[in-house]
Amino acid sequence: MLGFGLTYGLVQQQRETGRSLAQIRFSEEVRSSSDAMTQRIVAYAEVVAGLRDLFMVNPDLDNQLFERVVAQHDVRRNYPELVNLSFVRRVRTSELPAYEARLRARFPAADPMAPIIHPRVDRPDHYIVEYLWPREGNESIWGLDIASQPANLAAVLTGRATGRPVTSAPFALLQEKEDSTAFVLRFPVFHRGEGDRFIGAVAAVVRVSGMLDAIRASGFLRGLSLRVQDVGAAGVPGVPALLGTSAPPPDTVEPGLALEETRLLDVMGRTWRLDFAPSRALLSSTERMMPWWIGGAGAALTLLLVVLASLLTRQRTRAFTEVASTHEALRRSEERFRAVFNQAAVGVSLTDVKTGALVRVNQKYCDILGYTRDELLRLDFQKLTHPDDLARDLEQMRRVQAGEIREFRLEKRVLRKGGESIWVDLTVSPIWKPGEAPDLHVAVIQDVDERRRMQDALQDRERHLRSILDHLPVGVCLVRHDERITFRNRQFVQIFGYAEREVPDVQAWWARICPDPDVRERARQHWARHCAAARLAGDSVIAAGEYRILCGDGAYRTVEIAGVLLGDDYLLTLEDLTSRKAAEEEINYLAFNDSLTGLPNRRLLLDRLQQTLASTARHQRWGALLMLDLDHFKTLNETRGHDCGDLMLRQVAERLRNSLPDSQTVARHGDDEFVVVLEDLGDSAEEAAAQAEETGQRILTLLSAPYLLEGEYYHATVSMGAAIFHGQEQGVDEHLKRADLAMYQAKAAGRNTMRFYDPLMQAAVHRRATLELDMRIGLEQGQFELFYQPQKDRDRIIGCEALLRWHHPQGGFISPAAFIPLAEETGLILPLGEWVLRAACTQLACWAQDPEFAHLSIAVNVSPRQFHEPGFVDHVLAALAGAGADASRLELELTEGLLLQDIEDTIRKMVQLKGYGVGFSLDDFGTGYSSLAYLKRLPLDQLKIDQSFVRDVLTDPNDAAIARTIVGLGISLGLRVIAEGVETEAQRAFLERHHCHAWQGYLLSRPLPVAEFEALVRAG
Repeated sequence: MLGFGLTYGLVQQQRETGRSLAQIRFSEEVRSSSDAMTQRIVAYAEVVAGLRDLFMVNPDLDNQLFERVVAQHDVRRNYPELVNLSFVRRVRTSELPAYEARLRARFPAADPMAPIIHPRVDRPDHYIVEYLWPREGNESIWGLDIASQPANLAAVLTGRATGRPVTSAPFALLQEKEDSTAFVLRFPVFHRGEGDRFIGAVAAVVRVSGMLDAIRASGFLRGLSLRVQDVGAAGVPGVPALLGTSAPPPDTVEPGLALEETRLLDVMGRTWRLDFAPSRALLSSTERMMPWWIGGAGAALTLLLVVLASLLTRQRTRAFTEVASTHEALRRSEERFRAVFNQAAVGVSLTDVKTGALVRVNQKYCDILGYTRDELLRLDFQKLTHPDDLARDLEQMRRVQAGEIREFRLEKRVLRKGGESIWVDLTVSPIWKPGEAPDLHVAVIQDVDERRRMQDALQDRERHLRSILDHLPVGVCLVRHDERITFRNRQFVQIFGYAEREVPDVQAWWARICPDPDVRERARQHWARHCAAARLAGDSVIAAGEYRILCGDGAYRTVEIAGVLLGDDYLLTLEDLTSRKAAEEEINYLAFNDSLTGLPNRRLLLDRLQQTLASTARHQRWGALLMLDLDHFKTLNETRGHDCGDLMLRQVAERLRNSLPDSQTVARHGDDEFVVVLEDLGDSAEEAAAQAEETGQRILTLLSAPYLLEGEYYHATVSMGAAIFHGQEQGVDEHLKRADLAMYQAKAAGRNTMRFYDPLMQAAVHRRATLELDMRIGLEQGQFELFYQPQKDRDRIIGCEALLRWHHPQGGFISPAAFIPLAEETGLILPLGEWVLRAACTQLACWAQDPEFAHLSIAVNVSPRQFHEPGFVDHVLAALAGAGADASRLELELTEGLLLQDIEDTIRKMVQLKGYGVGFSLDDFGTGYSSLAYLKRLPLDQLKIDQSFVRDVLTDPNDAAIARTIVGLGISLGLRVIAEGVETEAQRAFLERHHCHAWQGYLLSRPLPVAEFEALVRAG
């Protein structure tokens, strides 16, 4: 029995040894496989974190940079299980149309008829896949609205709320038919700045089956069956969802062994359940049969006590062998752990907490720092840390040792073997047993030097951009959605003149630049309309507008303000237009003016001449064009030099400018040619030609005066051609050509003279000049005389109107219509008017001696020019006194046009003469300027109905009504009324019926010489 008992005990011991060995092998494989899965997920996270950092620095980086960074990680080779890498941007519903238009502009190859954003989800905000790698095989993912996938959307919203990376629940890949289960590692992206605004998330989609295959290919999960389930968010119970399996479960279980192990893995906010089971026997056939062999041996020992000692010895030897085998298994497990440790994608070290010495490092740690393993084990982490970052590192270590924090993570610089520093991402976690203080800590480092260099480069670019903005010739400022001004460049401050503390926001800005509330409101409404138009157009460009603003120095400036919409923000540009407007004015001046003389050049001349032609056509007025050419100017240039020539041209221009009113155009047409445009010269060609002749002769006289050129006097003459014009029948060039031809006629005539283009017009000008000369001679020689047209009241001649007649020695009687207008233009109307007054007063004095004529009065027409002469009253009184005539018999006829000039002076003179008994009659009443207010103030005695109304009084109801109105008006004002131009008895009868009893006209008599008039009066 002792032998059998001993045998049974040995069998049970062997079975227990086998179970322990299997358990050790199983647990070690489970641990190493779990660690491998953790390291794999950490590697994914590092790739995503690198992309996250890029988007934080530059939310709008271009697609090429995104793909270049992905290529640097060699994702396709190192992580084939990554289905895609993407950036999801948050977009509000109101921004979707503009956002989709930007996507279509960036990727013009997209189908223009198909929507980019899909599917359409009714939400206030959307999360659109904007950046995607690779595009091949994932075409359906680009433009996907994540809001349509509840699991993905929940992960995005969790990351946005917590600011930490998250893992999504498992979901099926749209682009895969088999092995479609996947999960998303998602890092939220916040725009650096005020408020850290959430703009989206960077994500990596991982195919679960591919991840498990990659782990198994790395030498893990050997002899294991793995079932991975997602049990929900960390700390929140949920319904487990299958993620994937690796290898089928075993068909049979080893006798006495029911090995299973479950581990919970925290994957960035979600909990995974890993169910491990052996998929093959963990003991060899020899190890499994060992208990049976021992049992058989025990039985044999019972029968063969002789060989008991040898069998016991053999068993002991085998026991030692099994122990050695167990140690070998442990050694292999240690080697696998070392392999995982050394093959990790990040640098890992074990560090003594007290001394800081490195106890153990992996190969990646060595590669990052450039040391061998032995060299690193002789160093401590303080010597490897950059001096500037050591204090921060030690402070964090102190907090870990004190239990204030469980772990820490920071970016610092470490020193490589060669002495150069590189940036690493450091994560430190302590290792301790429950109830004991930590004596080691695990440090994980990742080389982020390239990323930091990219960040530094981006920051340098940002500083460079700010420097560029500061040196722009326009002011620039950034206005946030809450109307805070967060950036302004140097030029903006210089133009505006206010510091940041004085104008922190848009409200204060408008209050400063527009102190007047009404002006400010109009300016703000104008700016708001421009902003609304930019949003409506979709191009985000705010149109430029000019504003007059008050600057910090108290001066008002005109500036141009424009901008660009940046979502809810906008970039505003401010340009001071002072210099530009000055430059524009200078350019405009040089474009239209001669740089030497300052006169309009040919271009401006043509434009003004065209306008003048149009004006003459509209107003039915005549104008003239004078072409001037300096005689022998070439000789001056050749003998005295071009400097003297230029000086003379400037003096000619100055004389022309000073001799003509501003309304007339003087231009330099060529080298030594000048053009004068005269407009509004009269209603007829003859009148225009006469005024052009007068102006031209004045210019000839003016320009013939000597010129002082460099201390010496120089005499020059001018040849002038003239062409009159009316309307636009002939073009500008035609008129210039005519004036040019006339100018050459003047040169051909001997220079220093003026010629008209039209020979007939030249003759007309000559005739007018001759007529003017003859009038002067006629005044001297007494060729003028007065004719008298009788005026009758009922049946009695009460007086007459004195009318001037000119009996020319050769031409006979010349019509007043031919010489009176010329006398008005030339000023001869003044001596003629004085002569008429003296002759009429002399005649009155003569009639006063004869009882038959003593009752007669004489009406004398007075021109406006004569009346407004300062000495008019004295001339009238002198004429009366000189002749000894009765002032009450003298009646002065004034036209309505005279009232247009200085009514107060008119009334003053009339009242003064009225005081001496002189009467006044308003001639041609109703044809000009009639104002009842002035009629009441004027000391009139009589109204005269113009013959134009009397002529058609019987046939035109309007003329009849006007005549009746004038009679009624005169009676109501207490004035006498007389009609002129009465030619028929019917006209006189009509006037008689309407109480107008005084009249004159051919019905009674034409104007008569004094003898015939006296005979008519005597005849009754």
